[in-house]
Amino acid sequence: MYSYRFSVRSCSAVFIGVVLCFIPVFGSVPSAVAVGNLRLGPVEIHPYLQLSESLDDNVCRTERKECPDPSGKAAMEDAADLFTVFSPGLQLALPLQGHRFQAEYRGDFGRYQEFKTENYSDNTVKGDLFFDFPVGLSIRLKDDWKTGHDPRGFSQNVGLDFYHRNTAGADFGFRAGPMLRVAVNYTNMVLNYSRDAGNGLQQGNGFRDRTDNTLGGTLYYRFLPKTSVLLEYSQTEVSFDDDDPFLGSVDSQVQRGYLGLTWEITARSQGTLKGGTIRKKFDEADAEFSGGIVSLAVDHEMSARTTLHLDAERDVRESNLVSQPFYVSTGGRLELDHLIHSRVSTNLKGAYTRDQYPETMTVGAQTEKRLDDTWTAGAGLEYRPQTWLSLGLRYDHSQRRSNLDGLGYSDNLYAFRLGLVL
Repeated sequence: MYSYRFSVRSCSAVFIGVVLCFIPVFGSVPSAVAVGNLRLGPVEIHPYLQLSESLDDNVCRTERKECPDPSGKAAMEDAADLFTVFSPGLQLALPLQGHRFQAEYRGDFGRYQEFKTENYSDNTVKGDLFFDFPVGLSIRLKDDWKTGHDPRGFSQNVGLDFYHRNTAGADFGFRAGPMLRVAVNYTNMVLNYSRDAGNGLQQGNGFRDRTDNTLGGTLYYRFLPKTSVLLEYSQTEVSFDDDDPFLGSVDSQVQRGYLGLTWEITARSQGTLKGGTIRKKFDEADAEFSGGIVSLAVDHEMSARTTLHLDAERDVRESNLVSQPFYVSTGGRLELDHLIHSRVSTNLKGAYTRDQYPETMTVGAQTEKRLDDTWTAGAGLEYRPQTWLSLGLRYDHSQRRSNLDGLGYSDNLYAFRLGLVL
């Protein structure tokens, strides 16, 4: 079995080092911003800001729509609350002779009116360096660092789950003739959860801290002008920092194999369909999974004003529950964008996910294998009085049904959004 575990610091250092090595290729960057546009020499600068004011009728995502009373006057209180999300961001782009470098920062700062324990401050920094050489070789280096949180209803823990995550990767592609293309990729992901719940309590999240290392390759053979068959294989080494309190070590190796099709009829009509098998084998835990997996991604322009997005997947996920070594997730998402007018657009979306856990668990008087069905649906309306200004209204509904009592919920979210982008 291969061993290719690296730390988040080493991956970030490699990425930053490569970026610095190639800066001379792009030339020096003047210190003054060009007059009349957002540029710093050849660098394109795009700052943006989104402000949303929302009403959530089930902040804690509980079956009875109740939260612990923040004032302490009662045990529980109605879970409806107003909250504001402030999202500033900055994108940088540096194109040059077929190559490009992109970087982005985005912050999402949520502040609740009553339930202060739900406040969060998420930060994301991304870097993407892409080289496309005339000989048919392409190289892409990327890094994605985030301090974020898992929302309510995602795991068994009471309260938000805060984490630090870094994902670094390298993709290498080579076109061996007019019909054959080969791609090799490596990804390192390091995930660490905070032990501090933000309200003076300690979270028992240590069993979720882990490092994933994935090495894979894909072979594409173009048998039609815009359609290729693909053969894909990858192997992931999953290494947890701590043992599961009930299962011991849940380190594992995951092997995936796919056969599929990819097509690109136009720039706005493309997709990938692939199916295959997966095997997840644990080093010590008495568990193993083998079965079928599928992935579908379609982006289709139905008309000049209407675009359809479709995603569907069945795969194995790392567990977010103690005593469960993994879970199988099957679901899909459908989204429709329609331009009513040059300045007015609508968005409709719906999604469904089924999560199946392999081991029995006890909740109250019930002892069963947990099975969750989650539906989401939403609609939005956006108006752009100027190219740099957007105003929007949105409604989203989510609902989870579980075979175990007390784990389901329904939630309604109403939002007004203001966006600025330059």
